[in-house]
This record gives sequence, C-alpha cells and structure tokens, in this order.
Amino acid sequence: MILDPLIGGIAMGCIYSLIALGYNMLIRAMNLLHFAQGEVMMVGALAGVTLVSVLHIPYLAAIPLIMALCAALSLGLDTFAYRPVRRRNVPVINLIIATLGVSILLSNAAILIWGAEPIRYPRIYGSDALLLGPVRIPPQFLAPLVVGGLLMVGLQIFFARSLTGVAMRAAAQDPEAARLMGIDIDRMIRYTFAISGAMGGAAGALLGPIIFASFNMGEVIGIKAFVAATLGGLGSMPGAMVGGILFGVIETFGALFISSGYKDALGYAVMIAILLVAPSGLFGRRARA
Repeated sequence: MILDPLIGGIAMGCIYSLIALGYNMLIRAMNLLHFAQGEVMMVGALAGVTLVSVLHIPYLAAIPLIMALCAALSLGLDTFAYRPVRRRNVPVINLIIATLGVSILLSNAAILIWGAEPIRYPRIYGSDALLLGPVRIPPQFLAPLVVGGLLMVGLQIFFARSLTGVAMRAAAQDPEAARLMGIDIDRMIRYTFAISGAMGGAAGALLGPIIFASFNMGEVIGIKAFVAATLGGLGSMPGAMVGGILFGVIETFGALFISSGYKDALGYAVMIAILLVAPSGLFGRRARA
C-alpha cells in the first residue's frame, strides 16, 4: 500500500526538517554552515537514552528536557568556541572550520560518556498501529509526525508573531539597520544558536527510538539534513521544512522500489537534479523574509 511508506517518509522527513531548520537559521543569521549540527542531534539522542533508561523519565516528558539540554549545549558552543573566533573578525570560512573541529570534539566526548557501541532505547511504543481511515500510522512514527509538526508550526508562529522572532528576522536580514533600530545583534545570534540547538535535540529525541543511538549517527543524519536544507533553499525556513519532508519521502520510496542500499544515493541524485533546474533550491533566498 502506497500510503504506508508515504507516512514513514514524511515522519523521517519531519526529523530531517528539524535539523535543517537549525542549519538554515544559522545560515540566515550569520552565513554560517554549522557542521556540528548533526552532532548536537546525536547528543540529544544519547541524552534521551540516559533520561529514559537510567533516570526513568517518561519519554514525552524527556523531550523538552533534551531540547533544553541541546539548546544550552549549542549556546555554550557559541560562547566558548565560535564567539572568540568571530571577535577576531576572521573570514567566515575560519568559523566554518571551527564547527568541523567542534563536531569531532562532540563525537569523541560522546564516546567517553556513552561508549562506542550503539545503544537501544527501551521499549517506548506499542505494537498496534493507529488507523485513520485508510491511513495506517506505525506507532514509532507518531511522535515524529505530531511533535515534529507542532515544533515546526510553533517555530513559524514564533518568527511571525512574537517581538523576539521579528527582531531575529530583522537582525538576520539586515544587521546594520537592525542595530540602528536598537536590536542587540549579539543577543539575537545567541537566541539563534539556542533555538537551533533545541531543534537538533528534538530531532535526536525523535530519531533515537527509531534507530540505535550512537556517537557517529550525527555524521550521516547531519549530511542528510543538510541535503534537505539545500533542496529547500539555504537560508529559507519554509524550504527547510519542505526539503526535509521531500528528502524523507524520496529516501523511503527509493528504498522501496529500487534498493535500500541505494536510497542515500537516490536522495543526493534528486538533489543534484533539482539544483540543476533551481540552483537556489525550491524556495531559495527569496523566502528569507
């Protein structure tokens, strides 16, 4: 049945979209490609194992705790790793290289804390699927669909309706004009790091029960999320959401109709094809406002 893999693809796409939103927020605000975003997600997934398995915190209650932890982690990375580099007024490529170093640091720290072996989450979901008419939703995909969807909608409302969200958009679009209007650009950058970290943490919490949590999961998932961000258009918030879901669906149907061994390659091939037609992605920079 075509609806079953479609639901799975959309669910995985919601997870990719959350990470892609983190990428695009930092690209939008600072033109910074944060290569450690996947590792922030990885920390969220592994921290979720500790909270649920060791501390016995209910899974849904653990998700906001994981988001807060990863928001603090991302903010700490900016404070102690990126901001000192920024203050030297170095080219942005130097800052991007710093994010590569941070990604390696986080992976090695994860090995020290959680070990090198993949870790299975405890049994969280039941075995019965949710039936909505002809649609059958497997239990492991309910949280990504519901929580991921709510987070994406909430983030859009935050940027559109709240004073802080509007200030962050203004600071990202024209920092000098925003500074003249009294907006604290450094504070907006800190907010951006915190929110991008929270989105990464949520993605890790949602992905962990579906696959094994491990120190190296951020590398592969982070690349996929970056591909999703590129598909939608770097710097575009709607593009991150659409690109993530599109990549998740392409990946799922590629595994279904071609081979699971080629599903990653198929997603990248489709990305190249789309970029040949629309070099800025499906939404591109026009969607920044």
